[in-house]
Amino acid sequence: MDTIVAGSSTTTQNSPGLRDQRDQSDVDRGKRSKLDSSPDFSRSPTDVSSTTTVTMSMDKSPQKNERGGLSDYDRAIDLLKNNPPEQRLDFHLPYFQYLKLEDCWSKMRLAENIPEDQKYPYLAYDSAAEIATVVTVPRDLHEGPALELGMMFMNGARDYLSSHGADASLVRCVHNAGSTTFKGIYGSYARSKKQADGAIVYTPFGGHTTIMIAIEVGYSQDYTALCRNKDQWIEGRHVKVCVLVRLDESPRFRNPRTLNESIVDVEAEMEKMGRSMAESVIRDHSRGYYGSIEYRDHKWVGDLTEVFIEVWRVNKRQPVRYQPLQNAWSCNRLPKTIGLKVSDFVPDLKAANIPDSSLSFDAILYVDILRRSLQTTAEERYLEFISP
Repeated sequence: MDTIVAGSSTTTQNSPGLRDQRDQSDVDRGKRSKLDSSPDFSRSPTDVSSTTTVTMSMDKSPQKNERGGLSDYDRAIDLLKNNPPEQRLDFHLPYFQYLKLEDCWSKMRLAENIPEDQKYPYLAYDSAAEIATVVTVPRDLHEGPALELGMMFMNGARDYLSSHGADASLVRCVHNAGSTTFKGIYGSYARSKKQADGAIVYTPFGGHTTIMIAIEVGYSQDYTALCRNKDQWIEGRHVKVCVLVRLDESPRFRNPRTLNESIVDVEAEMEKMGRSMAESVIRDHSRGYYGSIEYRDHKWVGDLTEVFIEVWRVNKRQPVRYQPLQNAWSCNRLPKTIGLKVSDFVPDLKAANIPDSSLSFDAILYVDILRRSLQTTAEERYLEFISP
């Protein structure tokens, strides 16, 4: 089902209202640690992928906020240093202060021997909105959909080019750059730095790399923040197409607030969890239901209540939205295309004497990928909870 929506607050035909919600951050301010002797202790009580937008103090020295917690600057440092899973922090920060934060993070990486190729945590900046962002290590439900979508796009474009007689060198020009970090170039975004969740680029032999399609995944993330990411690509890098994927998990995951049992053989316990999950996963798959996964009387992943894909194009004020899942159920008519064309992947398709065409989209495969990501995410969270 494909529906054009105006802006960010319209509704899809034959569906409940699509929510644009602002998620409040509940960031774990303490050092990432294992369970202690308190029965109410929870190592990671944070809402998944929670996002907050706050005003940054100009004084970067350690200080308390109005609620007695850490300042936003120190919260950012704590997240960067300890990298607790599934956290995102957005906060207003003037550019000169962002440079100080970036310098501090660079020195921390050097002091703690953090390799340059380690993707997470990462620090990003939107110079148009003056918003700094810290993103810590995500789960598979965020990483998987972005990676797989990029591979589907790249393979589809390459297969079409090959089947229409394109030279092998042209086919190889289209490739998946994954979650590469790019800097802004144009206008008020010139000082921006952003790591795409996925990106398809065109790189001719010996030529300049062009970002053709940017992919951003919002996992229980503020939709407004997701749209700001889109603006960074379209306005800040003149990317012609940006694909947004919104995933909403409900209820938000929280670790049990009870002591962890002493588990000596972690591998055997994970195998036991896998067997326990199998029956419910198979049952839900047959019904087209993308529901929660429970083990030991706790939900390790919530219902995947909403999934939609939006395709934004340069000079278009409205996206085209496709919604394969609604209220944790698969839609009866899954989309066979999401409106991407071969010309979206190759800057000058006419010069190659290849006709343009819409690319197909295997929505059945994609929602199956989402189901596997749900299961993997549940396993990752449980393993994090029980690991010594």
